[in-house]
Amino acid sequence: MRRDIALLIASRAIRSLAFGYLTFIIPLYLKSIGFSATLVGLYFFVASISSATLVLISGFLGDLMGRRDALIIMSSLFVISMAIFSVTNNKALLFITSIFGTTTGSASGGGAGGGPVAPLQTSLLADNTGPMERTRIFSFTTSISLLSSLAGSLISYVVLSIGLGDLALFRLSLVLSAVSLALLAPVRRDRPRVRSLSINEVLPRKSSRPITRIAIAGSLGSLGLGMVTPLLPLWFRLFLHASEIEINEVYTASYVVSIILTLMARRVEGLMGRVRAISLLRFLSVSLFIVMALVPIFIVDAALYVIRVALYMITIPLRQSLSMELINEDERARGLSITGLARRVPYGLGSTIAGLLMDYAEFSLSMILGGIIALLDPVLYYVFFRNYDSRTYQAGERV
Repeated sequence: MRRDIALLIASRAIRSLAFGYLTFIIPLYLKSIGFSATLVGLYFFVASISSATLVLISGFLGDLMGRRDALIIMSSLFVISMAIFSVTNNKALLFITSIFGTTTGSASGGGAGGGPVAPLQTSLLADNTGPMERTRIFSFTTSISLLSSLAGSLISYVVLSIGLGDLALFRLSLVLSAVSLALLAPVRRDRPRVRSLSINEVLPRKSSRPITRIAIAGSLGSLGLGMVTPLLPLWFRLFLHASEIEINEVYTASYVVSIILTLMARRVEGLMGRVRAISLLRFLSVSLFIVMALVPIFIVDAALYVIRVALYMITIPLRQSLSMELINEDERARGLSITGLARRVPYGLGSTIAGLLMDYAEFSLSMILGGIIALLDPVLYYVFFRNYDSRTYQAGERV
């Protein structure tokens, strides 16, 4: 494997160790120190808006100054966030971490996931791979990330079991985020893609049509997922009366199943076609949120959640690979930043709605409404790109 690909995957894997437990630890921790459910939802709303802004900046910055250098800048924000969580429980200071846009990253099955590093890392991986190997590389990268998240979840299980608490996990995250950042330094610097700051140069005009379609579908999907995913640990804890360790076990199980199924993404693509696989598996995945709300039993919902995440994760490398072929090579970082913006703002709005409904003991309604809205994502994806599976795309061809 080429050195730069190995470094990028290793950096993501180290970062995913932390997100293996931060995904459920942060909302539970904020609630435990006195945040209301509404305030937790507001925290994730601000984090999503900040993440959306930073995603937009990161993509354009990457094409202006080089994607590797921009990735280093954006990765440093995670270090800052974890440093704050590690040294204080001051509510105001902790809420400030939401503006760094790095605490919305999802280790599995999120709607906005990845934060401001996502368009840069995906673009750099695409730059170092050919079209025929991208699904395989993205699938491998996602599987490694999930395996790392599993390891992080298991580590947190041990930490919580011996009574060290959340602070120890935040300090571990600080170390991991610093190591992840350091691994990016040896990655070769790439050339800027934008020669000037004129509108014609900066806007991704060649890929405007696929970018717009991806953004429309993704925004609706993320609005629905935002109404469920960020506060799902609180659903398990407050409504289904699961312990923190039991919630940890659910997330750990989701990583195990997802690792196995994500490695099959290339085979699923060959059997079903890329777009059909994305649409069908995401449709089934989102539908399970509705079933979970209608059957509020912890063991049942835990099993359904594991299945939901696994189905969702299979589609991630397929969707990444498709996006890289639809978007012009010189516009990838900017294109992904725009589609990322379209996902993150609705995701944050959804989390705010979820927090309000949870405070009024109506989170099951949020899950049902969110699930119905999120179903529009796979439906529109099929409508927009259904002809892709029957075509042979050459470099630069667009739908």
